[in-house]
Amino acid sequence: MSILTISPKRKQIIKIPHYLYINGQLLGFIKDEPVDIQLQAGIYQITIRSTYKFIESKITVHIGNEESKKVVFSDREKFWNWLFNIDLVLWILKRFITIPNPFDSIYEIVSNGFFAIWLLRIWIIRKRYFKLEIV
Repeated sequence: MSILTISPKRKQIIKIPHYLYINGQLLGFIKDEPVDIQLQAGIYQITIRSTYKFIESKITVHIGNEESKKVVFSDREKFWNWLFNIDLVLWILKRFITIPNPFDSIYEIVSNGFFAIWLLRIWIIRKRYFKLEIV
């Protein structure tokens, strides 16, 4: 038997579970800890899918007899996550502090524009959202 280890590349601040599929069969959820799976030698298609059904990535892994392979995954959204965290803080502050009129409108236009661009980008990369690597 061979061992396949699947793990996130780095610890997540918010531990969001992802579906783990091997050859189209759901094995369960993966969060922040590595998962070790014993498999026979062969070719396997590993899929990591977000809880949002249309966001996923796949990789094909060739495993030999008595061989260990490790697959790590990460998302491609580091820049956007920082941008939206900043925007969320500004949005919360805006609920408590009144922003003068021209700046309030400018903030709303910029914030909504970034959100629309982000949604378009997510739709374009939805089948390769996660970065999967064999290490």
